[in-house]
Amino acid sequence: MTHPAFESILVMHASPVLAGVKPAALISLKKQQFPQLPALAGEYTRMLRRKGLLLQVICQCERHFLLLVYRPALLWKRLSEPAVRTCLRRFGYRGRSPADCLTLLKRRLAAEGGFPHEIGLFLGYPPEDVLAFQGEIPGECKFCGYWKVYFHEEEARRLFSLFDRCREAYAEAFLSGKTVSQLLELPLPFAA
Repeated sequence: MTHPAFESILVMHASPVLAGVKPAALISLKKQQFPQLPALAGEYTRMLRRKGLLLQVICQCERHFLLLVYRPALLWKRLSEPAVRTCLRRFGYRGRSPADCLTLLKRRLAAEGGFPHEIGLFLGYPPEDVLAFQGEIPGECKFCGYWKVYFHEEEARRLFSLFDRCREAYAEAFLSGKTVSQLLELPLPFAA
């Protein structure tokens, strides 16, 4: 079972996650285009779980779904980093387990009154950039890429370049006929 249009979106928006160099990606999908997305995400999770990839609809509104594509091992490692845990506590995440953190994130996404920008921590953004973006600490935006960078500009540029190489390599393989499942088995053609 494959869904080429859906897989194309995964490749375009989650290649660094597929490659295992980023813990998670968030993708907004129109309900009109993918009305059965929760079921489709469940099918892909069953198919890809053994390869370390999960897909979960974490929020929906009248016209869109928000799909979290993530590697549990990388996400759990990320959420366990001391600076990330400290930052999460600052935003009210008191749970000890990653599952508790995801549950609270889903609740905050469903609540009215704004978007919980601490989601960047789940997506691999540096804690200090998340805090500066939210105005919690002072910082001047140096440039924008996969996120707004306030600190550690060279490290961010290196990561953004890596993410771009992931997308290019996976898009090329996908266009040559590989499925997402097959992409997860490819050796990485680039160094981290």
